[in-house]
Amino acid sequence: MTGHMPDFCMLVVGANSGLAGMVKEHLGLTLALSVPVFVVVTKIDMCPANVLQDTLRMIQKLLKSPGSRKIPMMIGSADDVVTAASNFTSSRICPIFQMSSVTGANMELLQSFLNLLSSRHEAHENEPAEFMMDETYSVPGVGTVVSGTVLKGVIRLNDTMMLGPDSLGHFQAIAIRSIHRKRMPVSIVRGGQAASFALKKIKRNQLRKGMVMVAPSLNPKACWEFETEMLILHHPSTLQCGYQAMVHTGSCRQTIKILHMSAECLRTGDKALVRCRFIKVPEYLRPGQRMVLREGRTKAVGNITQIFLDAPAGNTDIHQPPQQRSAGQPGQGTAGSGSRRSGRSNRGKVPQPE
Repeated sequence: MTGHMPDFCMLVVGANSGLAGMVKEHLGLTLALSVPVFVVVTKIDMCPANVLQDTLRMIQKLLKSPGSRKIPMMIGSADDVVTAASNFTSSRICPIFQMSSVTGANMELLQSFLNLLSSRHEAHENEPAEFMMDETYSVPGVGTVVSGTVLKGVIRLNDTMMLGPDSLGHFQAIAIRSIHRKRMPVSIVRGGQAASFALKKIKRNQLRKGMVMVAPSLNPKACWEFETEMLILHHPSTLQCGYQAMVHTGSCRQTIKILHMSAECLRTGDKALVRCRFIKVPEYLRPGQRMVLREGRTKAVGNITQIFLDAPAGNTDIHQPPQQRSAGQPGQGTAGSGSRRSGRSNRGKVPQPE
């Protein structure tokens, strides 16, 4: 969800299965990322009426809970569709559709609702282009192909972009050989559109998820460390400096280590400024970017407030002081070893009287 920049989310719930744990987790993720969501209850043809009413009652109760604060709206006519679509971008209204893929019941209501929705993201065509890589392929006869989402700007055929960062944080110039969108060749793509690019003179093993292609005018630089305003959604105990977890921001997925916090420790519901460092490779980040932290049952969200381009490179923890050696200087024994040697040398000797 952080990588594909969704405008809206459709939460599918089986009428006969009720609210599973994954449904609640996905709803919590959409709320954390501030993405408008609507619910589709399926399999109403095979579900008894009392079970269907129980499922709808649980959905409404979950949407009205203090963590969600949504206004559930049952969709039963074309007028309800128009009303829900016109007020959906406020993020308070949550339409609920009841449908069956077998009988086709209420299918036209869902189709009409989707046709009335418009994108929430602006193209920003006048700004320098940025492309976020999500998948890489090696196509026979074509070469290396990357797919993802154009964040802003315009990318044309034969444009030269800066691709990176690699494991050392460097960017390299790359030429666009061809562009495909929805399986059709095109000559131009704009911000907010998903597309695939065939690249010249690069191998697939040089690419990874999380890399970006940006306009050379941006002079891109990678960072090892960043600061984020983090909100802990759930943590079993306390979160302290040195904690490691997986961070999802854009299409980047990598383990980070917490270096500093504005609070001594964090628990569920706490918010603080946290400075983090990537474990493996540097990444290309922008202030204001949304992030999700996950590790086991731990979940947190935040906004990146600052990036540190002057942080030292490498995967070692340069913020920890070097450990003091317990051994003495070269050529000198420790006190313990000296006493042991003196004990062995005096063994068997009778102490002389003074």
